[in-house]
Amino acid sequence: MLQLVLGAFLALLATSLGAAMVFLTRRITAKHFSGLLAFAAGVMAFSVFEMLTAGRGAIGEVGVALGFLSGAAVLLFFEKITPHVHIILRKRALSSSGKKAAMFASAISLHNIPEGFAIASAFAVSPEFGWLVASSIALQDIPEGFLVSAPLASYGLKPARSFGFGVFSGFAEFAAAIFGYLLLSSFHVAVPFALAFSAGAMSYVILVELMPDALRGGRERLASAAFLAGAATASIISGIFGF
Repeated sequence: MLQLVLGAFLALLATSLGAAMVFLTRRITAKHFSGLLAFAAGVMAFSVFEMLTAGRGAIGEVGVALGFLSGAAVLLFFEKITPHVHIILRKRALSSSGKKAAMFASAISLHNIPEGFAIASAFAVSPEFGWLVASSIALQDIPEGFLVSAPLASYGLKPARSFGFGVFSGFAEFAAAIFGYLLLSSFHVAVPFALAFSAGAMSYVILVELMPDALRGGRERLASAAFLAGAATASIISGIFGF
């Protein structure tokens, strides 16, 4: 339990670090941000592969496929009924800064919940696997924290307040990790399906959130190289933790 709390806190710390980048917004170019997103996607993609492999041994290919598709479908469903951060950015501006902040925080928190559950599922398998997934997600959380704070600042919120909302979004992931671990500790049989479910949700984030923005603006080669670098880094992390 202690290692799970530390792993979840690592993800919260990474989100906060990303949110703090709002104070340096003018120094971060679109090219830098594209590379960060693609690198994070590569790290997450490697973790998805590891999670599916771990789950397949217990529930088989069909069980893993059902869990994987369920995770993606659930995230798609909630995304349809929750204002999406990119739609807010590109289609319309809201009149109330408080309402904008709440909608941004809810959209990102929605993405953070399955990531927290993924950390819980991994630690339910073993501490080594837990640290692999937690480290991978933490790397992804740095640009994600920035995705919360930077748009709020662009809409006129003070950097300090924008940073606060970014940190708040990380608490959803932390809470989901704790709650998910307590739940899975009582229902060990659900762990393999939870891994597949979380892998599906994470894959949806990679394909719908991270890579489309990373590839935009003629930065395909940069994004591809960063994606591969991210996957390679996750592989090294895997070796360090001996999984």
